[in-house]
Formats: sequence, structure tokens, C-alpha cells
Amino acid sequence: MAKRGVTLEDINRKLDALLARERHVEREEVEELAELEQLRKVEKEISKELGPHPLTTITYRDLVRGGIGALIGVVAHFTFFYGIEVATWLSMTRATLLYPFTLLIGALFMYATGFRKIKDPKVLHFLPARLFVLFFVSVLVSALVLAFFSPEFRHFELAYKQLATVTLIAMLGACTADLLGKD
Repeated sequence: MAKRGVTLEDINRKLDALLARERHVEREEVEELAELEQLRKVEKEISKELGPHPLTTITYRDLVRGGIGALIGVVAHFTFFYGIEVATWLSMTRATLLYPFTLLIGALFMYATGFRKIKDPKVLHFLPARLFVLFFVSVLVSALVLAFFSPEFRHFELAYKQLATVTLIAMLGACTADLLGKD
């Protein structure tokens, strides 16, 4: 058997095959990089969705928004003056019933009107806490405004009735301010 030498054609064919293989590998790398970038985008979207829901936390901004809304509701001309007037002829029983009625109205206003779409069942258990925070902010702001503007607010029975009548509108104001928030 005679030994055959390596010709220039053989070298060129092998180089062409290697270059073709290298181009093929480069195309695969580009495709893999595009897929990797797509996966990174999907990962970012998933991490946004898995982050905490805005309704699951009560922040300082929530308290301020609720306080501003309650203040607007309490200080409104008819609310304040007619609330005090109605309180004079309101019985203690009716005044006491106004407090849970205020909570019910707040709950209906915030969650049954459809302004907030809530589909996450994990968030549903948190909604009453948000409602109670807004209720207590409304009661606090109402008490402060009544203590400042109503001289009769020093007498317990009349103060209790005045607070009951004014807190209802304050709660609506607080719920409105809460709904106006961006999250």
C-alpha cells in the first residue's frame, strides 16, 4: 500500500467543513441567546406577579389617604352641621346601630361596587382589616373635628351620638380616598 499525501484540496475541504460547522454553532448560539433573553423577560413578569399584592399591606400612604378622605367627609358643610343636629334627637340605640351600619356601608362601597377587582383568594381575608383601619381612621378624624368645632362634644351621650352620625359620612370619604389610590 502506497501512502498517500495530504493535498491542498483535502485541506480546503476540511477547512470548509470546519467553517460550516462553526457557522452552524454560531447560529445555534444566537438562537440560544434569544431564547435566554425571552426566558429572562418571562422571569421578570412572573416575579412581578408573585410580588405582594397591594391590598395585602397597609402603608402610611393608606392611612394618610383614609385620613384625608375622612376629613373631607366630616368637614363637608351638611355632614357636620346636620350630623350634629340629627344627633340631638337620635336615641342611643340608633346611634349604636349607626356604627356597624357604617362598617357595612364602607364594605359595600369599597368591595361590592366593582371599583376594585379582587380575584386572588389570599387577599380576601385581608379586606376586613383594611376596612377596619379605614373605619378607625374615620372615627378618629371625626372625633378630632367634633372636639375642635362642637362645644357639646364634651358630654358623653351627645358626643357618642354626634360621632355616630358624622362617622358614617367620614367613612364614605375615607373609602373614596382609598379607591382613588393608584394600587
